Amino acid sequence: MRPGMLLLEGVALTDSGRPVLAPEELELRILEKCDFEFGEGKGGLVHAPDERYKAGIAFLTTHRLIWLDAASLPNPGRSCSLQLSRITHSTTVPLKMFGSRTRRQNLKCNANGGGLGPHDKPRDLKLAFRANESPNEFIKCVDDALANKAWRVEESGRSQTARNTTPSFPCGAPPPPPSYPRGQNPTGRTYLGPSSDQQKTVALKAAETSTSHFRRAGVGGALARQNDERQQNEKTLGNAFLDMETLMTSAKELVRLAERFRVATERSNDGDKRENENEKTSSSESTSTSEMREMLISMGITSPVTKETSGALYHKQLSRQLADWLPNVLNINGGVMTLPDVYCLFNRARGNELVSPEDVLRSCQLWESLSINSVMFRRFDSGVLVAHTNDMADDEVCALLASASSAGNRLDAFAASQALGIPPAVAGEYLAMAEGHGILCRDEAPETTWFYPNKFPGFEEVVLVT
Repeated sequence: MRPGMLLLEGVALTDSGRPVLAPEELELRILEKCDFEFGEGKGGLVHAPDERYKAGIAFLTTHRLIWLDAASLPNPGRSCSLQLSRITHSTTVPLKMFGSRTRRQNLKCNANGGGLGPHDKPRDLKLAFRANESPNEFIKCVDDALANKAWRVEESGRSQTARNTTPSFPCGAPPPPPSYPRGQNPTGRTYLGPSSDQQKTVALKAAETSTSHFRRAGVGGALARQNDERQQNEKTLGNAFLDMETLMTSAKELVRLAERFRVATERSNDGDKRENENEKTSSSESTSTSEMREMLISMGITSPVTKETSGALYHKQLSRQLADWLPNVLNINGGVMTLPDVYCLFNRARGNELVSPEDVLRSCQLWESLSINSVMFRRFDSGVLVAHTNDMADDEVCALLASASSAGNRLDAFAASQALGIPPAVAGEYLAMAEGHGILCRDEAPETTWFYPNKFPGFEEVVLVT
């Protein structure tokens, strides 16, 4: 390994290939076909140093500059990240008259402080933008993120919260004495109330206030009252912004706690399934678990994908984010949901950043081309569109329906709904699918359509001789 390289950190990716963000980290901009050029020496990941990382996706957040290996997604490959706190200066590389027309941005970076090994040294990193989309907005977002320094705001916010937990008083002023009802001071001292001088002072101030109030007449009085109202509004707004900073800091702590609950819930899913095979859990425990999952889903998406931040990659990134968010929702709803239901819940989770039905449909259709296997999109013969997990594929559902009807039980849409744990409308579509595969056969009755196990393949052919 050559000494004096700019080493970068690895990136944890979701199942769909999006970077895992910290609770306080937000997406700012995404740009495709971006190269990381490390200059004369090599750089990048410790186990995969190279002179250049080519044709990746630049993913800018409030805390990191992430390079995603587009050829390896949804696997990490050589995906790496650079903390924005390591960047000391950002400049645009001027274009040469007879040179390459590729736009480049030069970033002067510090070492990681020994966290990546002894070979990590301060070096320059060039971003080469080869996409047809203009990189101006991306470069502007990089400069703004470096100027805002969100990572320092987080540290100062935490320290401010710690300071706010202790009472503070004006400089040089003692804390106010405790207040007790007259004659009930536990210290034994008798409280005699304000002295005569103090009473005169209070009366004088009240008289001055009332006099000044009556003297404020005409244009001068109106201007004076407007000035007082403006100062009071400024004071109120200042206090409100201070309260907002405290509220945002507390909200970020709640987001971190919610993420911990979500991870713990996902880890407990497998354990619950193993326990259910041996013994049945109590109804109260199952109710509390379902309520907790619904609460976590209702908290929404911290950093939703938008057209402004994703540009040309909008539908691909939206498809990946939908695939990351949807599995927990599907598990609560029996493993399958119609696309209108997915659209409503997804928009609820996104808050103000709403998407259109066409965007949701296109995002679901991209799952197969993006090699996303955690969720699947399906169009039934009747035209009904659903999203489902791998557990609700044709083979698994046919096996469940065959088992439910094997004991001589006939099935309709409602019976199949109970057996599969899904809505009757979707269960009817799965019954028709099982009939198409030869697992069931139907009987059109006046009240409803019944489905029975298909035993015709087991009959022997009988030849009648006349």
